[in-house]
Amino acid sequence: MKSFEIVYKELEYLLIQKLPESIEKINKEYNDGIILKPFENKSLEENCIKTPSFTFDIEETEYSEKDRIIENTIYTISLKIKIHSNSEKQIIILMRYIESIEQMINENTTFLNITLKNINHNKVQIKIMV
Repeated sequence: MKSFEIVYKELEYLLIQKLPESIEKINKEYNDGIILKPFENKSLEENCIKTPSFTFDIEETEYSEKDRIIENTIYTISLKIKIHSNSEKQIIILMRYIESIEQMINENTTFLNITLKNINHNKVQIKIMV
């Protein structure tokens, strides 16, 4: 099994440094008065109480027989997105944050193979194959 440390550092770079750029692109693309703010998180493990923010969690690590042969480790992480509860158009805002996460993943191809796996309410599961 490969070390999660390099995956963690790359994820932190993408979510803290690159995601705000994707959020800004989404704001410009729609330009309809709904303005997404960058997440308040300063690190992945921060228990941020401000909104908007996300909670990072490791859901699963998979290392099957087939993966051992080709030396792949599959991590499933989740981001639980927190937005202000009094916001109008909460679903639209949430989906735009998810769209910005997907855009960030697609634009920042690294040594990680990252894909969106599942969206459930305000929780986004991301699959990472190393």
